[in-house]
Amino acid sequence: MSETFEKMTAHCKPTMEHPVAIVLGSGLGSLGERVRVVRHIPYSDIDGFPPEAIPVEGHRFTVLVGELDGVPVVVYPGRVHMYQGYDALQVTSLVRHAHKLGCRSIVLSCASGAVGDIAPGTVGIISDQLNLTGRNPLATPAGVAAAGLDSPFVSMAGAYSSYLSGLAREAAAELGMELAEGAYAGLLGPNYETPAEIRMLGALGADYVGMSTVCETIMARALGMEVLGITLVTNKAGCPGGGHAEVLEAADAAADAMQALALGVLARM
Repeated sequence: MSETFEKMTAHCKPTMEHPVAIVLGSGLGSLGERVRVVRHIPYSDIDGFPPEAIPVEGHRFTVLVGELDGVPVVVYPGRVHMYQGYDALQVTSLVRHAHKLGCRSIVLSCASGAVGDIAPGTVGIISDQLNLTGRNPLATPAGVAAAGLDSPFVSMAGAYSSYLSGLAREAAAELGMELAEGAYAGLLGPNYETPAEIRMLGALGADYVGMSTVCETIMARALGMEVLGITLVTNKAGCPGGGHAEVLEAADAAADAMQALALGVLARM
């Protein structure tokens, strides 16, 4: 085993001092029910989280600190989005909170539309991203200070951990799960994409499109955290019909597969 790999695995290994943070997006909501909770933290106690925020359907605003199948975790069963009127610093408050609690690794889960030829119901890992929201949590002095940086110029090469992605591939193989992999394009929303926008995203190299995750990943990288992005493809992007109800229905249908993958990753850490 190489010295670099040893350092990488040591960095990711969860302990009581360095639990794994998990943000539960569509498809992973039920994972919170498996946590052996030792402490609840209301989101209202999180520095920078908007106190007036109301969780959307399927989300809760209480942090779950405890163990998941014996692995120390800090679980966030809901998030706010910029399409709700919040800024990039507010939507990344959960990441900063997890870092303050000692988390070195974070799992960011979300729903997405398929830009390319990926069937709805497929679980995928995010290997790279396109931040097309027009927002960035490091674009203000307050954001730079919140990340504890001297400079906002953070490298995003390797933003998604190759080590954690490798664990996800191993877990999927053991489960016999077909796992997609590709780049996630983050748009502001809240409307779904037009066919022309999907053609543009395909030309830019996107495989998935959604309305979260990209700013969280930027903040996590600024804080030196390892990121695993897991997405549930809920629909073919740019197609007529559909809506949030379709996303929730697809998320419910694939929840077991999404949860099994996340648990498989945790078991390997």
